[in-house]
Amino acid sequence: MSKQKDSGALVELERVVNQWDYDASVKKMRPLVGEWKKATKEMLRELYFAKQFLSRQKGQYKDPDADNYLLYSWSSYCEEIGLTYQTANYLLKPFTPRELSNDQKDTLMIGAPAKTETTANTALLEARMEKVLRTGKRPSDWSAKEETEYKRRKESERFASLALKMNMPAVAATKRDYFADVFKHSKDIVNFKLADQHQIYAQAAIFDHIEAYLNEFKKPQDKVTAAFNIALKARNLANEIAESYFKSVDTSPATNEEHDGE
Repeated sequence: MSKQKDSGALVELERVVNQWDYDASVKKMRPLVGEWKKATKEMLRELYFAKQFLSRQKGQYKDPDADNYLLYSWSSYCEEIGLTYQTANYLLKPFTPRELSNDQKDTLMIGAPAKTETTANTALLEARMEKVLRTGKRPSDWSAKEETEYKRRKESERFASLALKMNMPAVAATKRDYFADVFKHSKDIVNFKLADQHQIYAQAAIFDHIEAYLNEFKKPQDKVTAAFNIALKARNLANEIAESYFKSVDTSPATNEEHDGE
């Protein structure tokens, strides 16, 4: 009975294959592939940031009563969304987020695996890579190819961290906004003068780099956003430096000498 059923299924399969039409299939598949790529990139982007965030947590999973106990992990996250973490790691390998992509788009590099690369070899290489990423210690047979991939992933982690940090709300690092105070009491807003010629040249070079960076943005709204982010970073730095300066003035040797003379 089973053989008769299998034979019937094979005959039906052969009939469907023989009736397949090239043009009709292209028309059907083109939008499906487009939707699949879009959904896949959206899914992998969320997976990418989830892994980056959860993998960098500081703490432990053994003692629930400890202050550094971690409620969530990368593997538990994958389990909750219906994936194993091994599958999620495999899916993320060909994905590059737009923050790291040359064309500023989420990129999914889909290609055939090398003929010499077996599933076992891939799993072994991935295990070696994850261990080195975790410990920073390379085995004696660490290859140049693995080192290149290691550096790529470390750079990817660094930029992902920056992307997450820059997308979070800005928090004032100082109690007082010295930056705003200076411009509030200035009748004319002009460039402040530097005395050292080398510092002037260095400042001009930095301004050129900032302008070149902003010119990379094609959309005006993106350029404005980037410009304000730079301004916010500069303001926070100015406030931190000003606060440090005023603290150093308050604890200057002159103050200490007056105290000693009393």
